[in-house]
Amino acid sequence: MNPPTQRRRRSTPNRPPRSRPSSRALRRPIAGLWLLCGLLYAAAGMILTALAGPWMWLGAAIGAVVQSVALAGPAALQRFRWLTANLLVLGSIAGGAALAATLSVALNHLGTDNLDDLTLARAIAEIVLYSLLAVGLAVLCSLATATLGDRLLRRNKGSKTSLLLAITALVGLAVGGGIGLLIA
Repeated sequence: MNPPTQRRRRSTPNRPPRSRPSSRALRRPIAGLWLLCGLLYAAAGMILTALAGPWMWLGAAIGAVVQSVALAGPAALQRFRWLTANLLVLGSIAGGAALAATLSVALNHLGTDNLDDLTLARAIAEIVLYSLLAVGLAVLCSLATATLGDRLLRRNKGSKTSLLLAITALVGLAVGGGIGLLIA
């Protein structure tokens, strides 16, 4: 019988030992990401309320809650089987699409006041620009929500994380909606 082989360890003479970050260092990026997520949703709420009226806010709020409950970040999805993970991704896409659609409708209310100066090329360019802006803001909100959800899952259970994300999105939309009402 052959003797078992052993692997040799390489020694790294000048390498310091790895240290775990303190709990304070772990909280700092989450607070900044949390603030960013809230500010992105506040920008969306301000656009929705100032440009299209408060009735558009409801569609965005439903989309944000659906997206928050889905928890479709990469770390969150690794815990589920294939079908469940894909259904969660579908829920997140539906929530993001609702937010993008309401933002697109709100931004496209900006149109021109003087219809005599309107050309077809300018109208198409404005529609494309405003729609891309709406989709871009919705994508940023989705990415911030997914990243924040993954980081919150390191410390909390899934239901508490979903609740925190939904509250963050709704508070952000409400603050932005309040600012939008002051502007309008």
